[in-house]
Amino acid sequence: MNTQFESVQKLVEKDLELSNSAPVFKKLDTLQMWLIGEIRILLDRDINRLMNILYRIDVSEDKVKMAFAEYDPACAIAGLIIERELKKVETRSKYAKPD
Repeated sequence: MNTQFESVQKLVEKDLELSNSAPVFKKLDTLQMWLIGEIRILLDRDINRLMNILYRIDVSEDKVKMAFAEYDPACAIAGLIIERELKKVETRSKYAKPD
């Protein structure tokens, strides 16, 4: 499995406060499909928690507003979360101190 992908999956689990309850995925699209389901649950049951998560992850407020205007907001939001987590991983690896 790609180290970058593993890092993204760990960030998603941490930021959504899942405490290792997420299955281990081998592909990004599989992670995204699972994430869409989790987001749908949050949209139905606890939208305030979802908004707090998006704020903590630092997803652009404008992008979130556009996602809510989409046909499937859960799909759009999942894409935004993965996009943001990927950027975090890339930035961290760019500025990481070599061992």
